[in-house]
Amino acid sequence: MTSDAGEGGGLNRSRKRNPLVLWVSGAWVLPLLGIVFLFHPGFLFAKVAISVLAVLLAPLPALLYARGQRDRLIARAANAEEEAAQLKLQLETVRYRTSRLREELQAADRQARLSHQLTLLGQFTAGFMHEFNNPLAIVAGRIEVLLDERKEDAALCTDLQQMLKESRYMGKIASTLLQALRRERGGEVFDTSVPQKALAEALHALQPTADSEGVRLVEEIAEAPRVDVPEHVVGEVVRGLLSNALEALKGRDEAAIWVRIEPYRTAGAKVVVKIEDNGPGVPENIREHLFEPFVSSGAGRERLGLGLFLAASLLDMYDGRIRYEARNGGGASFVVELPPARFTRGQPYHWFAGGTTE
Repeated sequence: MTSDAGEGGGLNRSRKRNPLVLWVSGAWVLPLLGIVFLFHPGFLFAKVAISVLAVLLAPLPALLYARGQRDRLIARAANAEEEAAQLKLQLETVRYRTSRLREELQAADRQARLSHQLTLLGQFTAGFMHEFNNPLAIVAGRIEVLLDERKEDAALCTDLQQMLKESRYMGKIASTLLQALRRERGGEVFDTSVPQKALAEALHALQPTADSEGVRLVEEIAEAPRVDVPEHVVGEVVRGLLSNALEALKGRDEAAIWVRIEPYRTAGAKVVVKIEDNGPGVPENIREHLFEPFVSSGAGRERLGLGLFLAASLLDMYDGRIRYEARNGGGASFVVELPPARFTRGQPYHWFAGGTTE
């Protein structure tokens, strides 16, 4: 403060002296004129010329001083402009860091709330699965007894075998979902699966629903290798996607769902499964959070619970992936990537070499 006050006072005194100095500076020619008139009294023309020249030269100190002042002001303005630019840059940096910190805090808060929700969900699911598996095991056991007792009735046995298959499937999915919620794979041992079979069974299970709602299911299933994912996991993911598509297509004319396995061309690449529909698609405002739990903002595809989150979690356990794409021509497209099985006796080498077996 003292330094600034001193500088301000000096500037004020300098401004007060400047007009006086400028007025006095022109008097420097007077001594010269006196000397010239004293030693050269004659030649009126010469005296007039010298006087005119003196008048022209009298402002020279003032002009030089003004030029110096202008240069100093220009330099001071340039410095002030540079300092203003630096301050603006620092302000933008502070704003950017503040924005990043705010985003990080919001993300951390969302993650904390999500972790708490998942913890509660895992605890609830663990208890629910325990209570769920007991009666399910009783039902499966009773179906096995009925199969033995009514083996003469072929039609009934066919229905009982389908019920037993679905009961066992429910038990496998229950245990796998619990692992997914706990984010643990454990020491699970499973056989590699045929994706074509899993898709066929999922389509068979949901075909009656599609028929009742007037939705056309289109199969475009190419040849592909076995995948290193349990069959019931592939089936559960596909069933969930088909169920979501059927829900989104309710009440729409010429509704259709395409179930595809892309042709397998590159050895070691992921096996690609696509579930597409010509429905309304997924709103842009929730696409970034599509595979997060408890995303909900309305009806239809704008309301999402745990289905896609569990599908992504299940696939992640086995090095699989799922993503959303906007379908050409309108609608939704979910792309599922499954890791191919390693070479085994049941997995011919030609899948990896790109040839054919004899």
